[in-house]
Amino acid sequence: MNGFSSVLELLSKPARLKSLLSLNHKGYLKQIGWYKAYESKSSVDENGNPIPWVTYSFLDFIKGRLKKEQSVFEFGSGNSTWFYAQHVGLVTSVEHDQDWYNKIVASKPANSNMIFCALKEGGEYCKKPVSLGQKFDIIIVDGRDRVNCCKEAVNALTNTGVIVLDDSYRTEYKPGIDFLKANGFKELPFSGVSPGFLHRSSTSVFYKAGNCLDI
Repeated sequence: MNGFSSVLELLSKPARLKSLLSLNHKGYLKQIGWYKAYESKSSVDENGNPIPWVTYSFLDFIKGRLKKEQSVFEFGSGNSTWFYAQHVGLVTSVEHDQDWYNKIVASKPANSNMIFCALKEGGEYCKKPVSLGQKFDIIIVDGRDRVNCCKEAVNALTNTGVIVLDDSYRTEYKPGIDFLKANGFKELPFSGVSPGFLHRSSTSVFYKAGNCLDI
């Protein structure tokens, strides 16, 4: 159906049109700040505060489970860095885009470390958390080379650590998901919409018994 046909169909159903127009002033999308994210083309909440570009259902889940004694490693950086830095003790991020790295590192949170690493599939980028010789409570896979990042992440987790994979619905990430499950992780998916987008997405947590998120 083309755009003109869609408009005609909508006009032929005034009740539906009225309902859609009302969403700009009230309802779920207004409450969660979806419009702010859409208009600003950035991942922010209803108050304009930075949030990760993940599903809102995952954000609802994770907010009350983050603790100051936890450490986070994230593949990729941005508003997510600010969000996690507000809730945990330390955030370490690896970024492959030099221009984006320069922008973020200039104003990064005090309790965060930013690392630039050129991207090569199966190379130093995906192995960065392991090469640091540290263990992390939460590893966020939301950058590039995600299958290899998932595989490497298991070696940089604490005994109670979890892995978070964004866009877990994408078929190209299935080898990474299969690897995690084969290594004893269970998957808890959170589907729905994300800031500024209405297409169905999914963010998954991979965990074992006795994990730091009390799953």
